[in-house]
Amino acid sequence: MTPVNASQYIPQQPPVLMVDTFLECNDALIITNFKIPEEHIFVQNGHLTAAGLLENIAQTCATRIGWLNRDKPIKIGVIGSISNLEINAFPPAGETLTTRVDIVSEIFSATMVKAEIKCKEQILAQCDMKVFVTEQNVLRPSEN
Repeated sequence: MTPVNASQYIPQQPPVLMVDTFLECNDALIITNFKIPEEHIFVQNGHLTAAGLLENIAQTCATRIGWLNRDKPIKIGVIGSISNLEINAFPPAGETLTTRVDIVSEIFSATMVKAEIKCKEQILAQCDMKVFVTEQNVLRPSEN
């Protein structure tokens, strides 16, 4: 798959946007990239924070939902739970993250995933996350 601009598929926009493109997306998997800007809201002391890593995973999940429902309004999602979180390193600004989210199960509006963030083949963080999709719609950026 050719990299696809992710911003049109999620409700988040700058300054909290945490995905640039996605490289693969289907019912079971999504892989995104994100180059960390130096002045990003989740960068402190030159490094992406734990909150930034988790938001990157959540927005990767949101990108998948937006892509699979691209002919419908964007839905807002919320993190329901995070478990088995391991953070091995906080990447510096300027680096590019590759985030892989594997879908474990989907029940009604809940999606359970296993996620992993890498930078230069080093695993930075991994966790299990539960994300809920609300019924609230937002306009797609192209509709504003």
